[in-house]
Amino acid sequence: MISFSNILNEIQLLIEEGGWVFIALIALAGGIAFALLSIWNATRLPDAPILKSNEWLNLLTSAGKAPAPDCERLTRILEKCPDPSLRLQEIGQQLFAKTERRIPFAFILISAAPLIGLLGTVSGMFTTFRGMAGTIAASPIDVISDGISEALITTQTGLIIGVPTFMVCAFLKSRHEELALNFRRLESQLLQKATH
Repeated sequence: MISFSNILNEIQLLIEEGGWVFIALIALAGGIAFALLSIWNATRLPDAPILKSNEWLNLLTSAGKAPAPDCERLTRILEKCPDPSLRLQEIGQQLFAKTERRIPFAFILISAAPLIGLLGTVSGMFTTFRGMAGTIAASPIDVISDGISEALITTQTGLIIGVPTFMVCAFLKSRHEELALNFRRLESQLLQKATH
């Protein structure tokens, strides 16, 4: 049976064996989690103008079968604008600009995880080679095993952080692109109605 104290002991052991690189990876994982949560929140369109967030989501996920009341309301608003095209561009910016800025940043953070894990591999190998040289007062086999442990833990942690978060970010990016594409379709429909 897994208890809280067992989990804490495992984490403490990983920190001791993984060294400073492991701590950096954990900090990076926190940054990635924050970035992905903010992207997920942004795809829910919290800053939606004119309509409520859930109304925009219904409108953009209906794929051409837009609910009539929402479309009619938008059409009436656009008919009153001197430049409906410009107003729709502004709405698109409000809906999607935040997500478009955050997705590349999240991918940069995610791609750093395996590289930092590789840095831990190099650091662990330095420790291993120092142990082989026998220049440390401790038993060489202990130093060698510590170095190998550090190298493996950090490499594995970097990959464990990088691979699943890359898939999550790719999913969020495709969700964002689908919403943006549906907005472009809706934009052309609304412009046709507003000009007639």
